[in-house]
Amino acid sequence: MTGVINESKILAVIPARGGSKGVPGKNLRHVLGHPLIYYMIKYAQASKYITKIVVSTDDEKIAGVARNFGAEAPFLRPKEMAQDTSPLNPALKHALDYYDSTGWRADAVISLQPTSPLITTEIIDSVIGLFLETGCDSAVTVSEIKHGHPYRAKKLHGDGRLVNFCTEFDGEKFFNRQERLPAYAYNGAIYLRKRELVENWDGKDMGLGPDCRGFVIGHEYAVNIDDEFDLKLAEILLKERFHENNTL
Repeated sequence: MTGVINESKILAVIPARGGSKGVPGKNLRHVLGHPLIYYMIKYAQASKYITKIVVSTDDEKIAGVARNFGAEAPFLRPKEMAQDTSPLNPALKHALDYYDSTGWRADAVISLQPTSPLITTEIIDSVIGLFLETGCDSAVTVSEIKHGHPYRAKKLHGDGRLVNFCTEFDGEKFFNRQERLPAYAYNGAIYLRKRELVENWDGKDMGLGPDCRGFVIGHEYAVNIDDEFDLKLAEILLKERFHENNTL
């Protein structure tokens, strides 16, 4: 068990499907000598807040690797929750229900994407700290939108005309980046929710509640592996981190 310093019981769910079209078998692809899933497991294990770590997967091989690295993998996720188009919330509820059945009940669940291997324990704990300090419904990692700012986004009409997508502002009056208000977007690495949001999710939104707080991280931490290029980029950045800190 990780070193918990708060009274809230926080379940970390690392979702790791066996199937992947962009990078086949990516959760077990080796990056600097370790399977990709290794990194998020190790970051979570070093957290001062997380109570339990479970890998939710439909693949027995991934489950076995996760156990070897010290994570729990006591069940296989149902196939209907492990498709390309499957939303994450049902898998989170599946994990919560399993632990409820064992007599252990989580207060909140944090999903940690193994395809974001540049995340750090410090970032994980900062998100959890924000959640605990504010009492918000959810806390997530976000990154600043550097390209395609909402002020400059366009709609394309059938006749080819471009019109402003955001009608509140005239994007052409904010040509210089320095003149625009910073805009942020979910980067998908970390989502932390009160358990009630997962239990009561109706499938109509992301289930983050009315009070969602954002923790801003740089793009160098938010790399998400969708294809072979992303995998190579992550390896380069992890190698730089290793040389700087002499540790992964």
